Amino acid sequence: MSKKKSSFSPSRGDIQDIPLFKVFMPPEASEMVSETLNSGFIAEGEKVKQFTLAISKFIGNPRVVPVNSCTTALAIAFKLSGVGPGTEVISTPLTCVAGNEPIRMLGATPVWADIDPTTGMLTAETIEPLITGRTRAIYILHKEGAPAEIENIYKLAKSRRLRVVEDAAHAFGAKRRGDRIGSMGDFVCFSFQAIKHITTGDGGALLCGSDEDYRLAKKAKWFGVDRDAREGRDVWHEDINDWGFKGNMNDIAGSLGVSQMKYIDWILDQFHNNGRRYDEAISQIAGAQVLRRDPLDYQTYWGYTFLVENRTEVIRALNEVGVAASQIHVRNDTYSMFGAERRSLPNTDWFDAREVAIPCGWWVGPDEQDRILNVLRKVIK
Repeated sequence: MSKKKSSFSPSRGDIQDIPLFKVFMPPEASEMVSETLNSGFIAEGEKVKQFTLAISKFIGNPRVVPVNSCTTALAIAFKLSGVGPGTEVISTPLTCVAGNEPIRMLGATPVWADIDPTTGMLTAETIEPLITGRTRAIYILHKEGAPAEIENIYKLAKSRRLRVVEDAAHAFGAKRRGDRIGSMGDFVCFSFQAIKHITTGDGGALLCGSDEDYRLAKKAKWFGVDRDAREGRDVWHEDINDWGFKGNMNDIAGSLGVSQMKYIDWILDQFHNNGRRYDEAISQIAGAQVLRRDPLDYQTYWGYTFLVENRTEVIRALNEVGVAASQIHVRNDTYSMFGAERRSLPNTDWFDAREVAIPCGWWVGPDEQDRILNVLRKVIK
């Protein structure tokens, strides 16, 4: 993407409250959407193709399957991994419920693994003891835009003939040791839901690591039929040999995506630079613990997470001065719908009791960031 856009600076307006998340909307987005609406074609078409190509070039992977949500991308990835009734997926409870629900949708059971308390993410060491003959996949979250330590996880997965499903909903544009998340791996799922780095209103993308998975994923997103391979045929009179989802993206969403990709470098730099400044400042506050982040990675800091003993007091103090703060995701193993055994997860318990997130995106300028830091210096114990 062109670096000329890096100087773009939308008006933040008279901000009295600092939200945890905020929709980025380019000035030309309304014109592009209006053009699509008036074109007479709003289903998946040319705009989705343009958006898909932009993602492919940006990530460095030609095997991009655009879908209507990250949840759909995850469901397809799990299905292609062999997840189904009677099987298991090793997962983390510290994620959005949408990360684990596709496992249940397919009739499988999540098996909760503990985390590394310095990152909040799974490791090969916490995963390996849980692998059984019923295990089909490993779910990995790149938490709040920090890449997981995936090298050893993939090594373990390959040795046990398992697939890895990466949830990169928070990590569009993140890099692991110089490589974009999504440029390699079995399945990598991105989200373009309203409050992500870029948005299509709602939407997502599944990036595949092999041509065969790519071929099957394109069929799985649309009733078991590959839309791109129809070539004018009446496919409904042909055999459909496996079921699929109604999970395609439409051109309205694609138009929004195309408009936003022009600004992706600028958007990510705002998140990243704010996150790095928080790292430095919060690490100097007694009583606060910053997460361990690999200096060789490029983190996207979708929500800036740190750990404190007096979380309730910290969140209340920020909220009282108009700053949104919270624990972004409630742990999933509290929900009975998953039907999974509530295991002893001491590191997860410890992390879950201390985790708090503060605003970190393009709408947080130096003054807003100083305002947040001044509150933290006063209230953290």
